[in-house]
Parts: sequence; structure tokens; C-alpha cells
Amino acid sequence: MGRKWLIPIPLAVAFLLGTLTFPPWDTLTYDGALYIDIARNLAVNPTNFTYQGVYVMYRPPLYPYTLSAFYRFIHAPLDQLTVARLVSLLAFSLTASLVFLLARELLEDDEGALLASLFYIFNALAFTMGTRELVHSEFTLFYTLAIYLLYTGRKRGNPTRIYLAFVSAGLAILTRYTGLSLIAVFIAYLWFTECWDWARKREYWVGFALLLLTLSPWLYLGHLHYGGALKPFEIASRTVTADRPVSVSDYFKLLRRDMGAVLLLLTALGILGQKKNMKGWLLLSWFFVGLMGILTVTHKETRFITFLAPVMGILAVEGVSLMVDWVEKVLELAGRPVESWKKAVTIGIALLLLVPVGRSAFALKEKWDVTGKYDSHVLRYASEHYPGEKLLVSPYLYTMAGFYYPGARVEMILRREDVQRKISEAYYDVIIHKEPNTYLNIITSGNYKLVKEFYNGKFKIFIRKNLGAN
Repeated sequence: MGRKWLIPIPLAVAFLLGTLTFPPWDTLTYDGALYIDIARNLAVNPTNFTYQGVYVMYRPPLYPYTLSAFYRFIHAPLDQLTVARLVSLLAFSLTASLVFLLARELLEDDEGALLASLFYIFNALAFTMGTRELVHSEFTLFYTLAIYLLYTGRKRGNPTRIYLAFVSAGLAILTRYTGLSLIAVFIAYLWFTECWDWARKREYWVGFALLLLTLSPWLYLGHLHYGGALKPFEIASRTVTADRPVSVSDYFKLLRRDMGAVLLLLTALGILGQKKNMKGWLLLSWFFVGLMGILTVTHKETRFITFLAPVMGILAVEGVSLMVDWVEKVLELAGRPVESWKKAVTIGIALLLLVPVGRSAFALKEKWDVTGKYDSHVLRYASEHYPGEKLLVSPYLYTMAGFYYPGARVEMILRREDVQRKISEAYYDVIIHKEPNTYLNIITSGNYKLVKEFYNGKFKIFIRKNLGAN
């Protein structure tokens, strides 16, 4: 234990794998395009957390702010997309080494810690989100860092680490509002290990004060621009609740589909093997409190639990160890002790089980690599051939159109009088229609001509008749 040269290995493996499987330019998500659109505005004005002039602070801020630091110098849309993905890849890679460090503290075994980091890297959700223009990798990094600092701070009697754990928790909340579950994780873990004695200790109250201080700039901006300090959290909750409901049973089916059964089974075995000690209570609090934070939300997507990939990696190694313990007991009863080769068997079984886990990871990544493909082709073609300052697009294209048309005014095709009036007045330069959205009066107004169709007419590009084309 304690071989420091092992620490960069998980980082290097994660970064190399992410680089070799980097998504193509023509895969783009609705949320990812929105984060990039926001980051562009923040690069010009750090308080301008808007898209199309509307404050969208129900989105967590830290990822767009991270991107904005680069967007001051990088302006081409596809280059900005690459930067967004590299930020996620770096966070994914750093988390891989952080999982190694935490697992080594918990398992007191370098080989087991390396295996835990591999189970994290090849977790289908972590692997897929590791190169996406989404918040999940950065969120997982700060979430895991908060837990690592709290555990090691308590273990070593280091108040500074405890303070930094609460700061990291604040950063996690600012990366994704699900990070609020960290407060419950901390309290559950402290209560299980110290009952209420922790509440009498100064370092935890200072920690909560630091967490609030970390959140305070965002709370102030919420008060200033959004009608209340807590309004961003309130609207974020309302937005998720209003989306398509997914039952808990259906959600577990989706997790099995995306992650495969092997990793879920190993995680369950790891949970069964936990003892009521500092390590066990940490892993159980982290997993169950974090999971409940997702299961209690009406709308659930599998990617929402990416932040649990690190604890699942550690539990998976514990699950393999439990399997080997069972085999060992059976062989001992048969008079054939296996103590001398137990570690080798554990490593061998873990590596074998990583094969189906990795297969699920590559399958999910390939699935995500076609997300938004057709939309991207159409919008890139439109932006290169039909420039415009005012666009009307079908709702799903709303944020992507802003990505491909930086600085343009983008509105959605909605059955509203003001939209129909603007069409009749030839207000829009370019209209991009995606089936099965309504056409409104695009054709009957006589102001627009159809210049291009894609994919058997599923996408249509109209331009104002006096606009012309390149």
C-alpha cells in the first residue's frame, strides 16, 4: 500500500480511452448545446446567464462558467464543442485517480483500488458521459472529492480537509443541483458513525458555513436576476417534475439495459458485504442517499446517477471479494484451503467480469454517438449555406440552432399569434422545420421558399424570398 506511482495510471487509462473513443462532431445533445450557448454569453459578461435573452438559471452554473474561460479565445462552434468535451474528459480522468485514492483508503489494498478505478472507468454511464458536452463528469469529480476529503479528514483528524470537503460539496451543487444530496449523505454518515456527537464539533459548523459561502454568489445572482435566491433550485425542481414521469421499476429496467446486469449485481453483492464501521457506513450512505435523491424525482434518466459510478466501482470490488470468500469457505469445508492464491483469484475474477462491464460501456457510448446526428447535419448545412440573424426552428432544434448560428435570434415554431404574425411579416430570415411539428402559416404566407429537404422530407429549410442563398 502507498505506492504513489500508481496514482496517475487510472488517469492515463481513462484519458487515453476517452481520446480514442471521442465522439464525432455530428453528435450533439439539446442540453449540451444549451450549456455552450450560455457559456458564450458568460465569456462576454460573467453575469449574463441567459439564452436568447432569457435567464436560464434553473441550469447549474459551474460547467458553463468553466467553458466560458476558454470561449474568450475560442469562437468556432465545433472548436467550442471539442473544448466542452475535453473539459468533461479531464474531469472523468481525474475522478478515475480520485477513485483509486479513495478506494485505497477504504480497502487498504493497491490492487483492489486499481480494480475499483477500472470498474469506475468502464461503468457505462461514466464512460459515456466522460466525453459529452454535459455536466455529469465535472459533477462526479466534485461529488467524489467532497466525500474523499470528508472521510480522510475525519480519519486523519485534519479539520482543513473537512472544510475543503464542504467547499467541494458547494461546487458539486453548483455543477448539478442533485449535489444537494451531499448534505444528506454527510449528515447520514456522521450520524451513523458519531450519532449526534458530530453536531458539537466546530469543524462541521464551519464546514456548513463554508458551503453556504460557496453558494452565495449564485444565490445573490438568483435574487438579482431570477426573482429570489432559491428560485433557480425551485424552477429546476419544477422543470424535472413536469417532464415525462418514469416509475422506479421502469428506471431499474433502463439501468439494466444501459449498464448491463454484471455491474449492478456486483454492486448489490458489495452492499451485502458491508460492515457497520466507518468504511461501510460511508459507502452505504453515499450509495443509498444519493440513489434516493434520484428515485424520488418524477422524471428520471439513467445518466442522472453517473455521480454514483465511483461508489459502484468500489462496491463492485467488494462484491468480487465476497464471491471469492464464499468460494474459499466451500473449499475449506472440503479440506482445500486457498489462502495462498486468494488475491490472485480475486484479481483474475475481477478482470474477467470487467469484460462484460466494458462491453456495456462501449455499446452505450455507440448509442450516444448518434444522438442529434441528423439535426447536426441539417443545422450545419443551413448555417454554411443560408446565413441569417433571425431564425424560426422546431422546438427540439431550439438550442442546437443557437449553437450553429452564434449571435442569431432564435425562436420556436409554436402555435401562437405572435409567431404567425412574424411569419406573415417575413420577420425570420431562415426557418428550419422538423417533422412532426406544425407548419403554421410558413407556406401559406407566401413569404418563404423551400430550398432544401433532408431525410425524406423530415427536415425542411425555408428562407425568406428576398434573402437569397450562397
